Amino acid sequence: GMVVRNVGNIQDNIAPGGVFVASESITLSNIKGNITRNVASSSQLSFSSPAAVAYSQQWMVVENVAGEVTDNIAAGGSIFRSGEDFVMRDVAGDISRNTAGGEEQFECCSSGSVLRADGGLVVERVDGEFASNVGEWAGLAYGQEYVTMRDIGGGIRENEATGTLVWGGEGVLLRGIGGPIRANQVGEGLSSTYGMFYAWGEGGVVVENVDGAIEENYAMSDLPNGAVFYGALGGVVLRNIGGSLRSNWAPFGLMYSFEGDFVIEDVRGSIRDNHATEHASSVAYGGGSGVVNRIAGPIRDNANVGTGGVLFARGDLVVQNIDGGIYRNVGGLFFADPEDALIGSEASLTLRNVSGSIVHNTGGAILYADDFAVVSSIAGEISDNLAEHSIVSASIGGVYVVDIAGGIARNRANENGGIVYTFDADHGIVVDRIDGGIVDNWVGGSSGGIVFAGANNEGGAAQVSNVNGDLSRNVAPEGIVYGTIGVRVVNVGEVAYNTLTSDGPGGVFYGAYEAVVRNTSAMHHNDMHGSTCFVYGAEAVDVSEVRGGFYANVRGQQDEDAYGFFYASGGSVALRSVHGPLADNVAGSWGGVAYAEESVLIADIGGDIRDNSALAATLAYALEGNVLITRVHGGIVRNTALGTSLAYADGGYVHLEYIYGDIADNKCGSEYEYAGLLYAEGDVMVREVFGNIRGNVGVVASLAYSSGSVVVNNVYGGIYDNFASEGGAALLYGGEDVVLSNVHGSVHDNWASGAGGGLVYAVDAGAIFNIRGDMYDNGCNTEEDDCVGGLLYGGATATLQRVNGSIWGHHAASGAVVYGDVSAVVADVAGDIRDNTAYVGGGVLYSDNYGRIQRVGGSVLRNRAERFGGGVALCRGDCALENVAGHVSYNVGGLLEIEPALQDGGGVIRSIAASVEINNVGGSIAFNRARSGGVAYGDEAVAIRNVAGDIRENYASYAGGVGYARSAGAVIEFVKGDLSHNVAYHGGVLYADDYVRIQYISGSVTDNEAGTDQLSGVAYGGVSALLDGVAGDISRNRAGFGGVLYGDLYTEIHDVGGDISDNFAMHVGGVLLSLDSSAMIHDVEGWIEGNFAGSIGGVVYADEDGQIENVRGSIAGNAAGQLDNFNYASEVSVDRFEDFAYGSGGVIYASDDAFVRNVGGDITENHAGLGGVVFAENEAVVSEVLGNVCHNFATIDGGVMFVEDDVGIVEGVKGYICSNTALTGRGGVIYASSAIIREAGIGICSNEAFLDGGVLFAHDGSAIIHSDSTKITLNQARQGLGGVAFVSAGPNNDTSHQGSIDVGTGYVSGNRDSEDTDPRSLKADQQQITLDFVASDLPEDVAVEVTFDGGDAVANEFIAPAPVVNVTSFTQGIQLDFVIAVERDGLPAYYYPHDVDVEILPFGSYRFNNITLPEGDYRLAFLVVEGCGNGGVIASSNYTEEFSVSGCEDPHPIVCPSEIIHASSDAFTCGAYVVVDDIQASPDCDNVEFTNDYNSVTVGFNERGDGSASDVYPVGATDVLLTVSAGSASYDCPVRVIVEDEREFTSMTCPFPVQADTDAGVCTAQVTVPLPTAIDNCPVRFENNINAVEDASDVYPVGTTRVTFEGINDGPGSECSTTVVVTDREAPVITCPADFATTCEERDVFFQVSAEDNCVAVAVSPVLHDVSPLGGVLDGGVNRLTYEAEDAAGNTAQCSFVTTVESTYYRDADGDGFGDPDQSAVWPCNQPEGWVLDNTDCNDFNAEAWKLWFIDFDGDGFGNPAFPVCSDSNGTLPDSFPLSKRDIRGVPGNDTTPVPSASPVPDASPAPMPTATPVPGPQLIAGDELDNGSFDCDDSNPFVHPAAPELCDGIDNNCDGQVDEADNCPQSPPIVPVPVDVPVPVPVPVPNPVPNPVPVPVPVPVPYVVEESGAQAPIVFSVSASGASALSCSFLLLWLGLMMHAQ
Repeated sequence: GMVVRNVGNIQDNIAPGGVFVASESITLSNIKGNITRNVASSSQLSFSSPAAVAYSQQWMVVENVAGEVTDNIAAGGSIFRSGEDFVMRDVAGDISRNTAGGEEQFECCSSGSVLRADGGLVVERVDGEFASNVGEWAGLAYGQEYVTMRDIGGGIRENEATGTLVWGGEGVLLRGIGGPIRANQVGEGLSSTYGMFYAWGEGGVVVENVDGAIEENYAMSDLPNGAVFYGALGGVVLRNIGGSLRSNWAPFGLMYSFEGDFVIEDVRGSIRDNHATEHASSVAYGGGSGVVNRIAGPIRDNANVGTGGVLFARGDLVVQNIDGGIYRNVGGLFFADPEDALIGSEASLTLRNVSGSIVHNTGGAILYADDFAVVSSIAGEISDNLAEHSIVSASIGGVYVVDIAGGIARNRANENGGIVYTFDADHGIVVDRIDGGIVDNWVGGSSGGIVFAGANNEGGAAQVSNVNGDLSRNVAPEGIVYGTIGVRVVNVGEVAYNTLTSDGPGGVFYGAYEAVVRNTSAMHHNDMHGSTCFVYGAEAVDVSEVRGGFYANVRGQQDEDAYGFFYASGGSVALRSVHGPLADNVAGSWGGVAYAEESVLIADIGGDIRDNSALAATLAYALEGNVLITRVHGGIVRNTALGTSLAYADGGYVHLEYIYGDIADNKCGSEYEYAGLLYAEGDVMVREVFGNIRGNVGVVASLAYSSGSVVVNNVYGGIYDNFASEGGAALLYGGEDVVLSNVHGSVHDNWASGAGGGLVYAVDAGAIFNIRGDMYDNGCNTEEDDCVGGLLYGGATATLQRVNGSIWGHHAASGAVVYGDVSAVVADVAGDIRDNTAYVGGGVLYSDNYGRIQRVGGSVLRNRAERFGGGVALCRGDCALENVAGHVSYNVGGLLEIEPALQDGGGVIRSIAASVEINNVGGSIAFNRARSGGVAYGDEAVAIRNVAGDIRENYASYAGGVGYARSAGAVIEFVKGDLSHNVAYHGGVLYADDYVRIQYISGSVTDNEAGTDQLSGVAYGGVSALLDGVAGDISRNRAGFGGVLYGDLYTEIHDVGGDISDNFAMHVGGVLLSLDSSAMIHDVEGWIEGNFAGSIGGVVYADEDGQIENVRGSIAGNAAGQLDNFNYASEVSVDRFEDFAYGSGGVIYASDDAFVRNVGGDITENHAGLGGVVFAENEAVVSEVLGNVCHNFATIDGGVMFVEDDVGIVEGVKGYICSNTALTGRGGVIYASSAIIREAGIGICSNEAFLDGGVLFAHDGSAIIHSDSTKITLNQARQGLGGVAFVSAGPNNDTSHQGSIDVGTGYVSGNRDSEDTDPRSLKADQQQITLDFVASDLPEDVAVEVTFDGGDAVANEFIAPAPVVNVTSFTQGIQLDFVIAVERDGLPAYYYPHDVDVEILPFGSYRFNNITLPEGDYRLAFLVVEGCGNGGVIASSNYTEEFSVSGCEDPHPIVCPSEIIHASSDAFTCGAYVVVDDIQASPDCDNVEFTNDYNSVTVGFNERGDGSASDVYPVGATDVLLTVSAGSASYDCPVRVIVEDEREFTSMTCPFPVQADTDAGVCTAQVTVPLPTAIDNCPVRFENNINAVEDASDVYPVGTTRVTFEGINDGPGSECSTTVVVTDREAPVITCPADFATTCEERDVFFQVSAEDNCVAVAVSPVLHDVSPLGGVLDGGVNRLTYEAEDAAGNTAQCSFVTTVESTYYRDADGDGFGDPDQSAVWPCNQPEGWVLDNTDCNDFNAEAWKLWFIDFDGDGFGNPAFPVCSDSNGTLPDSFPLSKRDIRGVPGNDTTPVPSASPVPDASPAPMPTATPVPGPQLIAGDELDNGSFDCDDSNPFVHPAAPELCDGIDNNCDGQVDEADNCPQSPPIVPVPVDVPVPVPVPVPNPVPNPVPVPVPVPVPYVVEESGAQAPIVFSVSASGASALSCSFLLLWLGLMMHAQ
């Protein structure tokens, strides 16, 4: 052995074997200098390794070296080498710049070290550093057993070795290294190395308490092994490192343990820039467990250019308390096992308490464990990491990622992995409390997801919760959150812009068994490809509380095997409480939004459901269960699909309810048969839609298709623009019943393009009720015969009822509005039914059985049925239209030319097999058209009743312009207007196989027309025809046969209030035709005039009797047979009429008897061929005519009457029988077997027959005139015999026939025949006057000669000169007008024109009728004027003849008529025709004139008739003055005419019920009530029960008010009632409070939702929640509370406000119930585990210390805020107080050294002070016991604290921030200081730290002195030494304790 002690330097020695060599031990101690520059060479030694300083073969000790060990060189060995143990200690300097090994290359474990021991090596207490040493293997230190290096004062730096730097066989310990381990380098050029600090054995490598960084070390070799710290069998520990671990480089990284643990702990810097090149970790690799703890800086920029990572442990790995994040670390982009992870473990991995982010890392996986992986309490993000496989993952255990303050963002996993991922996890994944979102992450490959649990078995569940940010912009193959058991996503932000790339199963949230998603923000712009979906749970999907909507998500390609965004393959889906829209989602799948094996619930959607698209069922598909969509606070709009576009229930029902917006513009395609908005095998219900249903497009039904029933109820908008592309129904299709009810808007423009119904199709019963708007333009494809019911089809019944608007514009093949197989009803329509079209039949309604349209408040207009008719209704059973308030007009039915013609028709209504009825029409029935039955067609009866307006301008191209009854009768009755301008080929108004009856027409029957060769201008009855009770005219009706009526049997017109005029029959019966029976007209108030028949019967044709009686006016201008070239061709045989080429019976033709009786006017100017008035085969009678019978004309025989076989009688004529003519035949008045005139009135004059019998011709009987006082004069038989009468012997030459004329007091004169055989034919001489004309302008071949026959001046009748005009003309085309001018007193007095309208005036003479002139002097001239030549007078007479007419001078004596005349009113007239006789004058005074002041009519002696004042007088009394005058004398007679109304009301009809809405803001309405209508002969005034006047318009209350009108006139009255219905449609005004927030503890709140209404109080109720309008307990979270106010009328209004109910919870990590105020989170009342409401825990890591106390130094009960102490509730300090840095918060202040303040004394005299009492020592004051949280502002003075009184002492006594407040202290005079040298004892508070305080002397205060100067000086205080010492000691002890605690 060798011992070397107490020497100076060991230096500069050179030896082959070194300085000291011993075969045993060596001890070098107390070296007072350096060991330096020693050199050894090994080449000459026998042993293996030389040592430059010392070599021993046994142990070696080197100690107490006062200097350095430097610059020694061992060329082939070590600097120090021991064969056994080696200890070097207490070296005062560096060990540096030594070189060992020299030029030789040594393999492992050979020489070449600075320090080498073949046993153990200990180096300790080296004050310097190990620096710049160079060695070979273990170049710095080698210990065969172990190496310990401790208490090294410097660092280990810049050392180099070819092999390792430090090698310990069993272990390496480096402890207490005073400097960095830096810039060391090993392995350069060596083929094999194990790194820099290496231990083979189980002791491992331990590096502790390094006072610097471990940095820039480099360990490399040609082989892939080695680390900076390498423990082969043992672990590696780096602990208490004073700097960073950075920039180290080795194949296996910074730390490597093949089988042991590694620990990195208490690193006061970062771990950064470390590199590995092989399959290891750049920072640490452990074959056992690993711990990285309390790293003061980040773990960053570490890299492995191979396939490893940064940290790896085969056992558990814990990484925690990292004070700067983990970022920019790089591992290999390959993953096959945990070693490939950036931070990985083959057991469990825990990463927690990282104060920064985990960002920008790269590796095969970033954080990985085979078992559990826990990542928690990350203060920053986990973001921007790139991994080949996953970011955080585990294989068989769970993954927990919790408390991430900055989110998980922008991470990328390249291939088949995930961001948070498990392989075969039995415990799944929990991602919780993420404070920054999970965003912008990307996972590549074909499998995997962002949060992906359980890739290889069924044991994984995934939970993502409490993410205070978004879950957005992530890209993954199979899922964003994926769990093979289930997935739970709760409390996250937006779920947006995520993309799934796989075509396989998956979803944004995928749970193999169930999925729960709750309390998220909006879900939008997510993109799913293939079969992936948004949320999947096999057994259940529950999604709720989505705060921002679900919109703009895309589910990839079109795929029938793929399913919706929310998909439950074996259970149900619930999507609830989405506080935003469900919009813009695109899914190429079935069940676009939700698909479930069982049921789907979608509820509480806070916005629109819009713009979604899918393959089918865009919103919901339930394979075996039901679909319920409810409470959508927006619309359902623009959703599209190839199949059902919204909801599909294959085995249950679909309910859609409480939709607070439109259901609009949804579309489905034609790929699937039943596609529509909703489809169900069970029932479909849609109700409570607070918007429109519009613009939806489907295949069979746009809104709903059901194999069961469909109900749509309470739609608070319109239904319009819906379309079904292939039929079914535009809106609803039901396999059973369908009901559409309570629609508050219009229903329009809905269309089905194929067969089926238009809007609604029900296989069984269909019903539409309560439509508050119009219904229009709905229909189906009319090219399809199966297009039935343009609005509604019911396979059994179809009912459309209570439509508050109009119905128009519908289209269908049959039943344009309604089609019912069993029955069809349209009822209670407030507006019009118009413009509907059916292209087969039933323009509005079609029924295979019974049909009815009733109670229509408007009109029925312009409806069409193109083929089979029924422009409004077509039924196979009974059909009715009734109670129509408006018109029935412009309807068209069956105009197409199909055969047989009678199988189609009914412009309004048609029954194919039964009867039709139209009843109670408030307007007109007009402009309707059909093939047959322009209005109504019935296979049996037709009835039209109670029409308030006209029936006019209806048209049938075949039969029945208004009605056609095919096998029964037809009736029109009670029409208040006209029956006019109706047209048909047969029967202009009615055509019936049985009877027709038209009665009670308040207007006229006019201008109706049938075909010119056809039957009945008004009505044809196969049995009978009746027209009865027409208040107006019957006029201008036209037909071929029967211009008004045609009846095969009995035909009758009676009770006509106006004229029967201008009716026309092309052939027979200008007014009536009875083919096989009688025809009658009676009770006509007006005239019968201008009627015409082209053949026979100008007014009446009767096969039996013809009769006209009781005609108040005249019968005038009627004609028969005046047409040239008459065409008799028609469907009715006219053989019987062929003999009458010029017609017969200008008024009546009767094959039996004919009667004209009781005519109030004239019978005049009627014309026919035979019988100008009457033709009868048997008896004919004209009797009781109050006027004249004159100017009637027969072309052949009988100017008035022709009777073929029996007697003809004219009797009871009050006026004249005159100027009747038989133009070419016999009997100017009567031609009959016997001809009789009785009681002929005034005269029989100027009648003429061309042949025999100027008045009468009796061809086989007698001719008799018996009439008292009648004048028979100027009658003529022009070329025959008997100027008055001719009696023939007849065919049997019966000479017994007689002629008899008996006129009593009358006379017979001036009559003549061709032989003038009658001696009384002329009484005056005949004279002839020929005029000379100036004829220069006449053609040469025209000669005009005018001859005047002399006149007869008898009885004041100047008859003649009657001109006869003879014309000779050869010029074709001449037309002349002749004018006679009679002048009186030089002025024209009379013109008598005779227009000749033929082209050539025939040769011969034309005689003008006589001119009757009053008394006077006249001049007669004759002019001929050209009518169409050059416009001037072409001939004029120069002849003037003057003549005079004279009479008597005085009419006396006179006789006045009765002074009072009584009469009763006539029918249909508010008055009466009253005969008022003129004054009787002298019979010899022919020039007398009669006049009156009532009508100013003046008549002559022979013109009186009934009398000049005879006229219609009104009801009441009328005074009339009659006047008679002759010559210069006149006389007056007064007469009073009294007409009384004794007729009852015909009818009185009240208006239809009036409906009105309340006026704005009030509960009443100003209502206009129409007046009733009354049919009466007199005007009616009304009185009502509301305001007792005629007009009932007034202010009416809400509800129904009955209004009763009483009709009042001068006769009997009547009454009727109607109702005024005022409806409150004004919504209430509801007011909600503003949005507010509260806490969960105070969520039982009061607020008030109020409402006002224009009527009574309203009820306010919550909508979709149960919180009272006056407040209550609110749900947690953000909730929209909606309230609805409903008034008594059912009007509603809503308002909403948002409540935010959240509480702040505080982390309770130690479970003591008290929370950490620095760790808080806001939650909606679902208190998370481990969190509490309390925030008073001052140490949340120690359950025994939680309450904050403050040290009270002066014992006044108020603590010092600068000295907080954390303790328990008892205020006891913990053992070894102070315990840790966390126990005292805040920085100690200056209050630890109390300094008394100078205080002025209150007044000038000494004042008593409190007796000094002991002051307690320092104590703890609880923070929650402070007064209002106030602290002591001077903790050295117990009399200063927040509760102290304020004294006037110059200090702030009460700690309120003010000194000597003005209210307490005087401000003047000024305070003067006491002299300084006066001792002033004052009380000084002294903190006493000892238990028993010692009294301190208390000085007494000194008085102050007031000086006028106002100067003030400070008071000087003094204290005793003992007091100062005690105070100083107390503070010193306390301060020392606090400082120890802090340390």
